[in-house]
This record gives sequence, C-alpha cells and structure tokens, in this order.
Amino acid sequence: MKTRLITAAVGIPFLIFTLIVRGWFAEFVIVVLTFIAMYENYRALKKAGYYVCEWGGYAAAAAMWPLSRQMGVLDPLLLVVAAMGVSMTGVMLREKPTFPDASASVYPLFTCFLPMSMFMMMMNSTYGGVPGVALITMAFAIAYGGDGAAYFGGRAFGKHKLCPSVSPKKTVEGAIFGLIGGTAVGLICRAVFVSVFHMRMPGIPATIALGLIGSVAGEIGDLSASLLKRHSGIKDYGKIFPGHGGVMDRFDSVIFTLIVVYCYTLVL
Repeated sequence: MKTRLITAAVGIPFLIFTLIVRGWFAEFVIVVLTFIAMYENYRALKKAGYYVCEWGGYAAAAAMWPLSRQMGVLDPLLLVVAAMGVSMTGVMLREKPTFPDASASVYPLFTCFLPMSMFMMMMNSTYGGVPGVALITMAFAIAYGGDGAAYFGGRAFGKHKLCPSVSPKKTVEGAIFGLIGGTAVGLICRAVFVSVFHMRMPGIPATIALGLIGSVAGEIGDLSASLLKRHSGIKDYGKIFPGHGGVMDRFDSVIFTLIVVYCYTLVL
C-alpha cells in the first residue's frame, strides 16, 4: 500500500501538469503511454498463445503525433481502420492464418489505441464551448472516483459476487457504490470548473448521465482487462507504475470512460 501511495503521489501531480501544459508535451506523453499499453496488450495476447500481427497498431501509434501536429486534430477512426487493414493483412499472409489470431491482432486497437487517440484529439479541441481538456479531466475523475468508491464500498458492504470467474473480489454492492461515487465526483469536477475556473461545462443532467454511463464503462474496462490477464495467466500487465502494475492496469477503466466522453463530444 505504501508503494501504491508513493506512486500516486508522483503520478497524480504529473497528470495534472500534463493536462495544464497540453501542446506537444501532452501529445508526447500520450504517444508514449499508447506504445507501452499496446506492447502490454500484445505481450499478454502472445502469452495466451495467439500469433498476433503488431505492426498495424505500432504504425498507427507512431502516426498519432505527426498527424496531430500537422492537421491540428486527429481522426481516431481513420487510424483505427488503417491499423486494422495492416493487422489483418499481416495475419492473412501467414502460412496458416486463423480467426483467433486475426481477432487477437485487432483487439488492442479497440481497447487501447482507439481511446488513447480520442484522448489526444480531445486534448486540443473545444466542443460547443466546452474545452476538451475539461472533459478529459471529468473522465479521469469519473473513472477513478468510481474505482475508489467501488473498492471501499465493496470492502464494507460487499456480499454478492459481480463476476467471480474474472475478478473474484468485485461485488454487486461495490459496483453500485462505484456508480454513485463516479457520478458524485463527476458533479464535483463540473462544479470546480464552473465556479473556480469559470469554464463552460456540460449541464447537470448531462453530467449525471456521463457519470452513470462512464462509471459503467469504467467497470467494463476494468473487467475486460482482468479477463485478458486471467486468460493469459499474468498478474499484472507490467511494472512501470510500482504498486499499480502497467499502463493497462492503471488506465483500464479510464480508457473506456474516455470513449463515453468522446461520444458525448459528437453530440455537442
């Protein structure tokens, strides 16, 4: 626990600094995290016995920064489609291509690369007068607020297992506390941006909807990451964050919440 707290004490201020500075520095950090997360995903899939084609994902991750710098905005869908084409071609050109290998090669593109590219796109954009960086901050607040509430709520009141074959310690009661906690922290985040920074933010009903849906998405992201770890026979995706594991261990819930928030920007 001490190691986890020390890592959080360093990581949270660094995250806040990155969101404040933005620009090329934030984009560089996102690209680095994307490469590491992709590597962790591919390594886990290979440990599970799949023969994945990695080049599509790595090529798309490498293209994120120059495209963002040149175009000003990034089109996540364009990169994902291109990466899918490269990955699928790589599998089909093998002597004995299989459907599981093709599926495994594409899996990291949707559970890792797509949300991270959405992260980069929102960083430098504004939606209906709402700064993208504020929406990103709200996504992190909802995901981590939900995680914390689910953890402590589950420990205090958890009785009914949520998904024991994937994550034995998660409970239905903890998940309910996660919904409430994620929504509450999202509302607090909104209040801070509106009252302190005088920024335009989503309305209260929209924030509640984002909190509820984002918390559910975060829980699904957490369980999805746990499913792959259990299937691969690994405890953690990596060791880059002492006490927390790898990038996917720390960002598994956030990346799914980011997808929800990005979909909200399409409405705006």
